[in-house]
Amino acid sequence: MKMVLLVCTLVVLSLSCRQIQKATDVITNPTAREVYERNFYKEDSRYLAWKEAYTRARKDSLEIDLPYSEAGQFSSSHHSVYSYGLSLKEGEQLLVYIDPVSDSTEVFLDLFQKKDSLFSEKPVASSQPGEHFLLYEVNESARYLLVLQPEMDSDSQFQTKIYTNPQYYFPVAGAGNKNIQSFWGASRDGGRRSHKGVDIFAKRGTPVVAATEGRISFTGERGLGGKQVWLRDGIFGRSLYYAHLDSIAAENGQRVQIGDTLGFVGNTGNARTTAPHLHFGIYNGYRGAVDPLPFIKLKEVPETSLEYAGTSAKINRTKAELRNGPSTSYKQLLSLSNNDTVHVLGQTGNWFHIETKELQKGFIHQSLVKESL
Repeated sequence: MKMVLLVCTLVVLSLSCRQIQKATDVITNPTAREVYERNFYKEDSRYLAWKEAYTRARKDSLEIDLPYSEAGQFSSSHHSVYSYGLSLKEGEQLLVYIDPVSDSTEVFLDLFQKKDSLFSEKPVASSQPGEHFLLYEVNESARYLLVLQPEMDSDSQFQTKIYTNPQYYFPVAGAGNKNIQSFWGASRDGGRRSHKGVDIFAKRGTPVVAATEGRISFTGERGLGGKQVWLRDGIFGRSLYYAHLDSIAAENGQRVQIGDTLGFVGNTGNARTTAPHLHFGIYNGYRGAVDPLPFIKLKEVPETSLEYAGTSAKINRTKAELRNGPSTSYKQLLSLSNNDTVHVLGQTGNWFHIETKELQKGFIHQSLVKESL
């Protein structure tokens, strides 16, 4: 009888702990990595090796340009971790998608921001449990570090793509990047001032639309901007400035949704001697005007049709350069010698993402690889 009571007590305590944990998680919103790490004792040698690989990857100096795609294979024997340094601009939205062959494979994504020459100790964004993607709205132009690590004992092949989208909808109906013909910082009035926005050229009468949902804070005709509309993005958000309109369709105080027509392209104000266009600007509180281009510039989505070559390779040259990015324009890290064996983490275009026996990661051109096993 005592044994039955003991077992019942333990079951109740276990259920209570789980319920408390679930309740706590609702408040703390733990990352996928944090939830996964609860399954291991801190002294577990396998867990410690897995954590050490993650720590090393955070110190890597590899760099990529976006958009970027890579095909590879996770290796349980090498504790595969992938880290990429990248530059992001205010107004962009970072998108990272991992497509493992096995949907049950857990993959952990962490993004760190560089400040004062050091990356933040805690990630500014992380993937959530069960998700194979990361979305992050960039509010500060800076260098960032993306770290990708699969769960322990994973040997699944995968494909990844990393790219950015604009945070806002394009503000001129039917137009795109090619219609932007004057940019932030261009000289105005013989150098007495600089351009605080971008000019998007289109036929007179082309609709200009809400780039985000929000409330109209001003409509009217005044100053250099002529007929204009101001759209407020949230109570404490940015103000979007639409100028040189031919006519105005929105009203003060109106609540608008993305794509709603605010007015029509024209050349009022100080643009009366130029072709019809929209001057589009963004003002961010006390910071004043910010470059609006990253907020609206449309980007390419990378292809992910790469065929992965294998997990190990040998060097076929007397001297082969290992670089910190997948191009000859990137810095050389070291030289490898003929018949040196390297572990292949993945492939992007004509470049292998590799790790040496000394645990140095980098990129090497496929022409320098003798064979894949």
